[in-house]
Amino acid sequence: MEEIKKHDVKAFAYLDQINKEKWTASHDGGWRCGILTTNMSECINEVLKGARRLPVSALVEITLERTVHYFHVRAIKGQKMLQNNQLWTDFTCKMFISWQQKAVEHTVTKYSHAQQFASVQTRRQGRHGMNTHVVKIANQECSCGKWNQFGIPCSHAQKVCGAYNISAASMVKEYYDVMAYNNTYSKHFEPVQSEDYWDDSNFQLVHDPTIRTVTRPGRNQTTRIHNEMDWRQTRARQEAQQQQGDSSIQENVP
Repeated sequence: MEEIKKHDVKAFAYLDQINKEKWTASHDGGWRCGILTTNMSECINEVLKGARRLPVSALVEITLERTVHYFHVRAIKGQKMLQNNQLWTDFTCKMFISWQQKAVEHTVTKYSHAQQFASVQTRRQGRHGMNTHVVKIANQECSCGKWNQFGIPCSHAQKVCGAYNISAASMVKEYYDVMAYNNTYSKHFEPVQSEDYWDDSNFQLVHDPTIRTVTRPGRNQTTRIHNEMDWRQTRARQEAQQQQGDSSIQENVP
């Protein structure tokens, strides 16, 4: 906020009047709603990448097809994790073990056995390290912020858990459990039969030519702001055209 104030006092005054719980991650009580909703939309974009500028029926078909494939692959993955008696998802296991190995190099200073408060000093590694973090096991939080963000005890929290003879594995959020993962992707979709076998609808679609008028021949230009997905598609199209041009030149060379 101080940096914003240096650049624009009016902007600072405008933001200062808004409830900070509504727009700042530091005052939202740890919910991280903005991060969660942004990640969810990015996840959907990743699944439906390339499904753009198509007829409505094609968009519906490709959305269903890719969603079914997305669930099917992860349902098989969940079954394999259950067969291997895996406790958490692959991401969680990798993160937990990585921080567990890193915790060996930390040093703990206990402050309260009843409330399980402690400070953790990291080991110097080149120019990094020698930082002190505060861990509060009872509140399931660490000053580094990773425990709150990921829901997995960070290396500092795991070191403190070991000092107080507490199982750090019990502190992992329940949504990382393999059963929770399996329940998420165990749902199924109904196949869609050919349109010839659909029930007759009790309404009729009537085209209104006054809603959209064509002012010039050809396809209308979109007003949507282009992002990196459009840039990648444009580069791929340009590279393909260039390769075709190079191959035609080579064919004409005697």
